[in-house]
Amino acid sequence: METISMQSHSFDEKSNLIKWLAIIIMTIDHIGAYLLPQFVMLRVIGRIAFPLFLYTTVLGAQRTRNFNRYLFQLVLFGIISIPVTLGRINILFSLALFALSMKDKRFFLPCLIASYFVEYGIYGFLLGWAIYILVFENRYLGILAYFLLHIPELGTIQIYAVLALIPILLPFRLHLIRVPKFLGYAYYPLHLAVIHFIARL
Repeated sequence: METISMQSHSFDEKSNLIKWLAIIIMTIDHIGAYLLPQFVMLRVIGRIAFPLFLYTTVLGAQRTRNFNRYLFQLVLFGIISIPVTLGRINILFSLALFALSMKDKRFFLPCLIASYFVEYGIYGFLLGWAIYILVFENRYLGILAYFLLHIPELGTIQIYAVLALIPILLPFRLHLIRVPKFLGYAYYPLHLAVIHFIARL
């Protein structure tokens, strides 16, 4: 029992670290998109963020005690974020569709179809499933699926998303302040609002 508890604690520390990485890298990406588009490297770094958010969703949807609330918060903040994502059906909807399909596999096909209309599209939805397989089913099959999904991205900036496998696979153990649950959702529209405000100045 003590070994299981230690493994769970290590898993929580890694998940928390990846949340912080995802938030920081997403911010870098959006600074590159809206404030400093001439610095392409910021967008390259930013390709790592979405897979990291998928990883935290894989764990979050499985661990939450109240999945309906978990899903509601993703959709609610997705709606709140629409004005600052310039009308796009944003990443929070992408995460919500993936989480729903993962929690109840009867929704897989409807969510797959719906994912065509959200940010990152079907690619993003299937990428979430590759990470799910990697974490909970078969590590090597998940890695293979992850790489196969990026074959169509060769020659595009999105190919750098393969680098997200480094923090996902490495056994990090770093104690950091826990990401507040509310911050995980609210930060998305808040930081975009600040960036848009600075861009207008």
